[in-house]
Amino acid sequence: MKYAYSYLRFSSTDQVCGDSVRRQTSLAAAHAEEFGLTLDDQLTNQGFGISSFRGQNVVSGRLGDFLAAVSAGLVPHDSILLVENLDRLSRDSALHAQNLLTQIVLAGVTIVTLADRRIYSIEELRRDPMGLIFALINFIRANEESELKSFRAKANWVAKRTTASTKVLTACCPRWLMLDKKRERFVVIPERAQIVKEIFDLVERGQSFTEISRALNASETPTWQAGKSWTRHSVSSIAKCSAAIGTFVPHHYEWDAGHQVRRPFVPIRNYYPRVVSIEKFERVQARRHEAYRGGQVSIGYMLAQLALCGACKGAVQLIRRGENGPSMVCSTAKAGAGCQYAEIPYRPIESALRKELPAILLDHFNSFDRFGSTHRLRAAQNGVDRARRARPDLNISTSAGGGADVNFEPLRAAEEELQEAVESYQQRSTTVASRKISIALECLDEQQWDGNEALRVNHALKSIFTEACVDTSNGVIDLYRKDGAILQIPFSGFLQSAIN
Repeated sequence: MKYAYSYLRFSSTDQVCGDSVRRQTSLAAAHAEEFGLTLDDQLTNQGFGISSFRGQNVVSGRLGDFLAAVSAGLVPHDSILLVENLDRLSRDSALHAQNLLTQIVLAGVTIVTLADRRIYSIEELRRDPMGLIFALINFIRANEESELKSFRAKANWVAKRTTASTKVLTACCPRWLMLDKKRERFVVIPERAQIVKEIFDLVERGQSFTEISRALNASETPTWQAGKSWTRHSVSSIAKCSAAIGTFVPHHYEWDAGHQVRRPFVPIRNYYPRVVSIEKFERVQARRHEAYRGGQVSIGYMLAQLALCGACKGAVQLIRRGENGPSMVCSTAKAGAGCQYAEIPYRPIESALRKELPAILLDHFNSFDRFGSTHRLRAAQNGVDRARRARPDLNISTSAGGGADVNFEPLRAAEEELQEAVESYQQRSTTVASRKISIALECLDEQQWDGNEALRVNHALKSIFTEACVDTSNGVIDLYRKDGAILQIPFSGFLQSAIN
C-alpha cells in the first residue's frame, strides 16, 4: 500500500486560517480516496523537529523539511506528496526550488499537483522531460509574484511612515513596552523598564555584557520570554537599542549583490516613551565602542555568524586566552545559562577547515548553473500552451503515435524553443557567489594566512551555508548548506595533534 502525504499538513504551522486550508485538505483527501492511497495524518513539521536536519526551512522552505524527512527515513520510498499547486512548495528562486523538487523525485517520492493532476516522478519525467520545464516556469512565475507583492507591501509602508509622528505604525515594540489599543499609544511596563535601566547603569560602570548576563541569571531576573536565560547578546541588544530613548528606526529589506540586506530609514524621534536619558544612552554607546576597539583581535574567525553549539544550538563565539591562543566557547554556557562550559582551541579547528574547505568550495563552484532573464522563458511557455490548446483532442505527449493526419510539428517546435530558452537562461545571482568562492579558494591557497584571508573565506561560507554546528562529542563540524544538504568536517584528529 502506498502512503500519501499532504503538503498542507506538513506546513500547517504557517497556514492556520482561511478557506485555503479547507480547500487543500479536501483535495488531498479526495485524491487519496480515489486512488486507494493511505493518507498519513501523523507526520508534520512539528513532529519532525526532533531531527538533526531541522532548521533549514528558513532558506529552503517546508519543501526542504520534507526532503530532510525523506533523507531521515521518516517518509518511505515510493510515497506520494500531494500539493495544490507547485507554488505551494516554494516561492524561492527557481534554481533552488526546482533543485529541491528534483531531489525529492530522485529520492523515490512522487509529487502530484492536485489542481491540474500533473505527476512528477522519475518514470513520468523520463517519459515526458518537458514536465521539468513546466515546473521551472511555474517556480519562476511564483517567485516573480512574490517579488511584486513585496514591492506593493513596501509602498504601503512608505505611506504609513508619513503619519508616524501622530499614529502608531504597528503593535510591534520593544519588550519593555506594550500598546494601549484604546488610547493608541505605547505605555511602559514598569518592572521591565527597571531592568533596562539597571543594564544601562551596569554598562556605564564598566561591567561587560557577559558579567551582566551572569549577574541577571544569578539573581533569577526574568527575561522577556519564559524559559529563556540572559545571554551576552540579549544584554548587548538592549544596551544599543535606541528605543530606550524613544527613537524608532524603521528598516526595509532589499537585494544587494545577490543577498538580502536590511537597511535603515530615517529615525523617528519620540515615537516610544523614553526610559533612559539621552545623556546616559550616549555615554553607554561611547563605552561600548571603546570596549570594542580595545578588545578587537585580528584573528579572523572563519565561522563568524555561522558557528552553533552542537549541544544547545547557542552561538559559538571566539575568545582570546593569552598564550594559549583563541578558543571557541558556547555563548549560552559563557552566560551561565545552562550549557556546559568548555573552551575549544581554535587553531586546530582552523587547520581542519583549511584542509577540507578547498575541495568543498571547488565542488560547489563547479556545480553552479548559469541562468538569467525570464522574458524568453515566458514567451516560450506561452507558445507551448497555445500549441497544446490548439489540439485538445490529442495526447499532448510528443512521444505518442498518431495517424497520418496528426500533425505534431507546431507542438514539437514550441517545445524545442522552450528547451532552448531554458538552456540560455542566465541567473545573475550566481555570479556574486562564484566570485566570493574564487577569492576564498585563493586565500586558502595562500601561505601567509591572517585575519583578512579568514574574513574573505567567511564571506564565501555565508553565501553557501546557513550554519556550522560544532559537535564536540563526535569531533565534527556539520555544515548546513542552503539547499538542505549537510557536509561534515572532522576536527578531532587536529585537536589530538595539538594536545600531543
